[in-house]
Amino acid sequence: MCIPHGASGGKSNGFEKVDKAKKHIKRISDAEFEKGDPDFIDERTSHYHPKKKETFFSSLFE
Repeated sequence: MCIPHGASGGKSNGFEKVDKAKKHIKRISDAEFEKGDPDFIDERTSHYHPKKKETFFSSLFE
């Protein structure tokens, strides 16, 4: 005789699903987006200075 797969019932393994908090980023107002955050503190240690692109002839004649 064959026993159907669902006849014995399920056995609990102790796993309980926990709902995680939603990862949502707060939407900012348009005024703050355009003007910037008034409480922003710049913590950079150096400023960005882009390299000046030199052509071959400008470096040759300098």
